[in-house]
Amino acid sequence: MFSKLKPVVFVAGLLLLSAQVYAGEVDVKDAWARATAPGQVNGSVGVVITSKKDARLIAVKSAVAESAEIHTMSMDNGVMQMRQLDYLELPAKQPVTLGPGGNHLMLFGLKHPLKAGTTLPLTLTVQYADKRTEDIKIKAQIRSLTAVQQH
Repeated sequence: MFSKLKPVVFVAGLLLLSAQVYAGEVDVKDAWARATAPGQVNGSVGVVITSKKDARLIAVKSAVAESAEIHTMSMDNGVMQMRQLDYLELPAKQPVTLGPGGNHLMLFGLKHPLKAGTTLPLTLTVQYADKRTEDIKIKAQIRSLTAVQQH
């Protein structure tokens, strides 16, 4: 599996790969966000997270946004509702996909537009059953406004 991936950097126990990050017990891949339109100050991020152990995603942050939150979207009587989650369960060995139409990461107060072809730095904070936390630094690929998530 690793023969096709090209290591970019090895820092403090984290192996950062071009599209996939392994940090301790967590595998993060396919992080992406859509480019923003002129004047747009919020954005969303999709990603696939797999934890080796039961865990929770408890926080997200990015230097390019004033704040970032874990969100869920649902339909209630034909009305789309989006709300913040305190955490997102990461069941052991089960990929959890975040993206349009469901759970996702929201960025508020973007400090500059998200431009297609660039990357967006994020830090995900995961908490394990023993209350230990781990920060995982990733870079989401910024796709064009018309991009569709593909898995």
